Amino acid sequence: MQALDSEHPANSVFNLNGPWPLVWPLPAQTKDADDATLLDLIQEGSPAESRSALETLYIRHHKDVWRYVRSRVSSATDADEISAAVWLVAVEKIYRFVYTGTPIKTWLFSIAHRKIREFFNTPPPVSLDTLSDQKDEAVYFIASQLNLIDEAAGQISPGVRKEADDLLHKLIARLSEVERKIIMLIYFEELASSTEVAERLGMNKNTIRVYHKRARDKLRAFPELNRLFEGTA
Repeated sequence: MQALDSEHPANSVFNLNGPWPLVWPLPAQTKDADDATLLDLIQEGSPAESRSALETLYIRHHKDVWRYVRSRVSSATDADEISAAVWLVAVEKIYRFVYTGTPIKTWLFSIAHRKIREFFNTPPPVSLDTLSDQKDEAVYFIASQLNLIDEAAGQISPGVRKEADDLLHKLIARLSEVERKIIMLIYFEELASSTEVAERLGMNKNTIRVYHKRARDKLRAFPELNRLFEGTA
């Protein structure tokens, strides 16, 4: 597969805290800097220097990363989602990245390669036909467990509860590894804040919030749950 000339990354492919980048044009200090200089600014510079250097890396490489992904998946929408996951990993790990002379672009492509493999290894959709006649009750219970709906589910029969729990864990299995861990910690270990989750996983709390939102959006969009929200947008 190959990206068509008319295809481009979605504008929202990397949007953690508002428009990205925040400042145009980029400062001369980072615009033409090499990888070693940018990495030093990201890890050791002031907050403004760090963000500017990270923006520079993104602007410099995001189209190449997207086209690398697009050449291996069947749709531009899938490429957008996988590319966004690549940059989330990069932002999380770059502060501990040890530069050895290998281009950062190569490192980004290695992340993209792993994310593409995750994408193709995602379990297929689970059929609701395996549930009992009380499908709606089971699906409503799942959405309630994940706080995707405001109302708490009432009592359900043990049989439906078991089937609902089985389906819930199969849905969670479709998420990325980090997303799965966050969902399990928040909804099953009942950690109260993103700070607690961040401490448990050794991640930045803002990154936790981004992954949590992405996980909830994915769960809500799965066909098994999405029918609860049709017509409510």
